[in-house]
Amino acid sequence: MSRHQTIRAIKSEIARLNQEIDLRIIRGMPYRQEARRHLFLTRQLKRLAPRRAGWLGGAFPFMSSFSH
Repeated sequence: MSRHQTIRAIKSEIARLNQEIDLRIIRGMPYRQEARRHLFLTRQLKRLAPRRAGWLGGAFPFMSSFSH
């Protein structure tokens, strides 16, 4: 499985878990297992997904060199 496919699979699993957690909250049921799985998956996604700095993200280190 490629990295892109893995990221897509994790995102869909997170979306499914969000729905399950919401339903359990509405029904007043415990959702600890689902919350732990969600936390694990969000950490995996953060580790796999590339960081996107936006259009000013790369400019700040350059701009800070002028302040010295």
